[in-house]
Amino acid sequence: MQIKDFFKTFFKEKEEGQCSFLSSLVFDYNNNVFLCPYSKDFIFENDFNGIWLDIDKLLQKRNEYLSNLELQNQCKTCKFKKVENNTFSTFEYLYLANWKYCYLNCSYCNAPKEEDLVKAKHFDVYNSICQLADRGLISKNTKIIFEAGDATVHPEFDKIMYYFINSGFTNIVVNTPAMRFCESICEAIAKNICEVVISFDSGCPFIYEKVKGQNKFDVAIANIKRYLSFQLPSEKRVALKYTLINGVNDNQKELLDCFMLSRDLGVKKLAIDIDDKWFEQIKYSVPQYLKELLLFINRMSDYNNFEIELSPKIAIIYGDIKEN
Repeated sequence: MQIKDFFKTFFKEKEEGQCSFLSSLVFDYNNNVFLCPYSKDFIFENDFNGIWLDIDKLLQKRNEYLSNLELQNQCKTCKFKKVENNTFSTFEYLYLANWKYCYLNCSYCNAPKEEDLVKAKHFDVYNSICQLADRGLISKNTKIIFEAGDATVHPEFDKIMYYFINSGFTNIVVNTPAMRFCESICEAIAKNICEVVISFDSGCPFIYEKVKGQNKFDVAIANIKRYLSFQLPSEKRVALKYTLINGVNDNQKELLDCFMLSRDLGVKKLAIDIDDKWFEQIKYSVPQYLKELLLFINRMSDYNNFEIELSPKIAIIYGDIKEN
């Protein structure tokens, strides 16, 4: 999909009051279980220990939240569309982010530091996943999203992945900087049921180290190649993610280097995002050079036959861009 087509679809949904996150369930690193990945006002459980999920309570609270106009109005970036209770059967999205965040130290990351994560007493969600599946609240069509930073650092990651693979789930997304190679991811890619989104943010080792805080460029490249070897020629199961960072990689040269590197590796899909802190500063007054940069991304994607996926933040701040 070209960028301008993405904008048209995205903002049409916004105007009609649709919300693609309406049927979500999120497990986060603070031991909370809540409804929307973009708002923590819709909490089902605080200090969840992972042992037993009260399904009836969860469904009751979900219905209460969706009928509470005050809570709905707190969401700044989405409009919730009211859905009759009897239309709900399964969660469309299951977000899993209940681990230590990453082996790296990315400059744009807002995650707690290691010592804070250790104190959080992280929980194992495997039993909860089985519970949800047994009650029919997640199905093979539910989109499973292992959230950033690096899902693979969780000690139960492979166990959970193989559960989804063996249970017939068909839509899995794993966010990782590819510091650890996982055979479970390879099997899911080979079965054409998983997309692995690799946070890369650069086109050369120098910028990579500046963004990531460590010189692990070669490690990431080696693991990307291994994942690509399991991808069918017609598929786009391995994607690189490029997060725009003010004054670091927000220029045509670095983006061009990333496009060229991706092409040489055989990557056919790029995900474009922006640093959260920078987004909050500029979302109401976007610098002209960033608008031009997005048009550059659009032209490069057409030239190289890349698929471009934009984050909601990018779509929001560039919603009025039109290709001349």
